[in-house]
Amino acid sequence: MPNSPKLIESIEKHLQANLSTHRYEHVLSVRNQAVKLAVRHNINPEQAELAALLHDCLKELSNDELLKYAKEHKFVFDQYEENNVSLLHGKLAPFMAKNQFGIDDEVVNNAMRKHTTGAIEMEPVDMILFVADFCEPLRPYAEAETVRALAEHDLEMATLEVMKCKIRKNLSKNRTIHPDSFDSYNSLIENRTRVNLK
Repeated sequence: MPNSPKLIESIEKHLQANLSTHRYEHVLSVRNQAVKLAVRHNINPEQAELAALLHDCLKELSNDELLKYAKEHKFVFDQYEENNVSLLHGKLAPFMAKNQFGIDDEVVNNAMRKHTTGAIEMEPVDMILFVADFCEPLRPYAEAETVRALAEHDLEMATLEVMKCKIRKNLSKNRTIHPDSFDSYNSLIENRTRVNLK
């Protein structure tokens, strides 16, 4: 059953009012890519749409605002998130989804929580958002096109490719890497190895 048009319109209006034009266009493009991939892989498109629309709803808050928002909702962040506060925007998005729009779907919430760093367990909607956020057509880097093509026939492999790109980027910039990213990479590699051994 499709998401309520009134709900989608309400979310879009909120995002348009609270995000830059560039970010808002990115979110809509992620939504379109996520729904397309969900339909392609027989994954719930309604959940993919909600996760995609709301994944960056707090992205443009300042570090101080994100920390304040975390404390207001009694969210306990780890040392990596404390050192890179922007990582919190996805972890905190479920609070906005529930408080602002009455959305409290753990599948949607988990996809939003995992869309930046990945996680040791990546469920189908998690992978849809993780990949769509990286490869939506407005992304300017060459890897986006490669991942977009890969995602058409192998969503898990596309997820692994995105994780590799993210880790490489952080390494090249001498940034700390959240353990969730390494755990996600290792889990994806181990799963591919098991599949290939069968």
